[in-house]
Amino acid sequence: MDPSARAIWSVPAGEALVFDRTDFRPGGRDEYRCGPIDSLPFHGVVDYLHIASSALIVHTDTVTTNGDLLAAALLTWEFTDDHDGYTTVKVTNQVTSFVGDSMIEGHRNGHLKALSQLEDFVLFNRTEPRT
Repeated sequence: MDPSARAIWSVPAGEALVFDRTDFRPGGRDEYRCGPIDSLPFHGVVDYLHIASSALIVHTDTVTTNGDLLAAALLTWEFTDDHDGYTTVKVTNQVTSFVGDSMIEGHRNGHLKALSQLEDFVLFNRTEPRT
């Protein structure tokens, strides 16, 4: 999975994501920084547990800032093709926040925005981040 493409569709408008390391494979790890474009205060680690080509991705996502653990999550991305040539994407996001409910809501909203932007990226072949 191309990290430059993910940096386009997976980040809310007005924010940025920089991958410091990517290894998209079972047992692989991504390391990233994200947040406001001018500071990127959040650090994340994604560990890929299972990848079934074009069908299923299971990974963990741990987010920290200044060395403090903010959240840990287990995510499942399921891809189902229908008979009309479309793919349905279902994300199950089991997240634990160590800093309160706002982190849970941020995780939810972030994934909803990412899914919407992924749809735009695929349908309209977007090649630039939203601003």
